[in-house]
Amino acid sequence: MQSQTRIYLIPVFLAMAALFVSGCAAKTTASARGGQAIPVQTAPVQVGDVSSVNSLTGTVVANIQTNLGAKIAGHVQSVSADIGDRVSTGQVLAQLDPVDLGNQLAQSQAQIQYDQAQVQNNQAAGDQAAADEQRQEAIYGGGAISQADLEQVRLKMNTTQAQLKAAQATLQKDRAAVSAIQQQLQELAITSPIGGIVSSRNIEAGEQVSSQTTLFTIAQTSSLFVLVNVSDQNIANVKPGTTAQITIPELGTTAFQGKVTNVSPGLDATSHAYPVKIQIANPDPRTLPGMTASIRFTGLTTQPGIIIPVQAVVETPQGSEVFTVENNVAHLHMVQMGAVSSDQAVITGGLQAGAQLVINGQDLLADGTRVTVVQDANQSGVQGMLNSVKRGAAGAGRGAAR
Repeated sequence: MQSQTRIYLIPVFLAMAALFVSGCAAKTTASARGGQAIPVQTAPVQVGDVSSVNSLTGTVVANIQTNLGAKIAGHVQSVSADIGDRVSTGQVLAQLDPVDLGNQLAQSQAQIQYDQAQVQNNQAAGDQAAADEQRQEAIYGGGAISQADLEQVRLKMNTTQAQLKAAQATLQKDRAAVSAIQQQLQELAITSPIGGIVSSRNIEAGEQVSSQTTLFTIAQTSSLFVLVNVSDQNIANVKPGTTAQITIPELGTTAFQGKVTNVSPGLDATSHAYPVKIQIANPDPRTLPGMTASIRFTGLTTQPGIIIPVQAVVETPQGSEVFTVENNVAHLHMVQMGAVSSDQAVITGGLQAGAQLVINGQDLLADGTRVTVVQDANQSGVQGMLNSVKRGAAGAGRGAAR
C-alpha cells in the first residue's frame, strides 16, 4: 500500500524536484526486489578547504559609465550611434536640428549691425556736444552768453554721452546673445565625453528632446570590475588585494584573474551583505557591463571541512540525504549543507570523514538496502538499472494520472 501511495503522488508533485520523484520510485523498486544487492559506486568522505567551494554571483560593471543628454532642447535631426557601438572621445552620436537657432542667429546679427550704427551716431553726437560745450564755455567767460545758455549746452552734452553709453551697452548685450546662440549651435552636436561602448540609446530621429532626457549611456570597458555581495561570515577574509577567479557563463568556462580593489565598510541594507569591488585583469573583449559573473576568492585562510560531490546528494521534502556503505549495507544520513558550487557541496553536519559515500546509484537505495560496490556506472548494469527504474516510475505516474 505504501508503494502505491508514493506512485499515486508523483503526478501531484510533478513540480517538485525530479530527484525526489526518482528517489521515491527507486526506493520502492529496491524494496520490491527484496534481498537483491544494488550495484553502487562509492568514494571516501574527505576533509577539504571549505573556502574553495564558496562561489558567489556578481555583476560586471564598467569603471566609468556616463549618462549623456542634450544640453539644450530641440528636434533630433539624425542619430549616428546605436547600442553596442564602440565610440571614441568627441565622436558625434546625434545631431539636433539647427534651423531655429540659425534663424535666431541671423536676427541677432542684424540687430548688432543696427546697434553698431546707433553707437556711431551717438558717438558723433557726443563728440559734437562736447565741442559745443567747450566753445560755449569760452564765450561764457567773455560774458557773451548767460549762465542759463551754458547750462543748456552742458545738459545736451551729458544727454548725448548717456545715449552713447546706452547704445554701447545694447551692442555688448546683443553681442553676448550672438555668442550664446553660436555656443548652442555647437551643442546641437551630441558627442561622447569618453571612449567606450554605447550601452543604452533613448533617441530617435525626428523626436523632440529636452535637456533633462538621457539620450545615451556610454560604458568605458577598457577597465572592468565585478560587484559582488559578501556575507558577514566571509567578509573578514576579504580585503583589498585579495585575489579571485572569475568566470562569466555567457563567455564559457574560461576563468579570469581578479583582485579586490574596494570593500565596503558598511552592511548593505537590501542584500544584508558587504559590497565588494573586484577588478578583472585582462578581460575578454566580449565582456560587457551587466553580465553575470561567478566569483571564487583564492588565497583565503584555509577552512577545513567535509566536502562531497554534489551529485551524491538526494533532495527530498524531509531534507538533503546521502548514503554511505558499511559491510555492503546502505545507511541513510540526513545532512546539513553549507556552500554549494556546480560540482561540490560543503557538509556542515550529519556525515563523518572516512565513510564510504555513494556517488552513483543512490536513487535506488533505502536505509538498509544491500549493495554491491562497483568501479564504474556501467559495471553490473548500474546505469541500465537506473534507467529502468526511472522508466517504471514515469509509467506508473502516467497510469495514476489516468
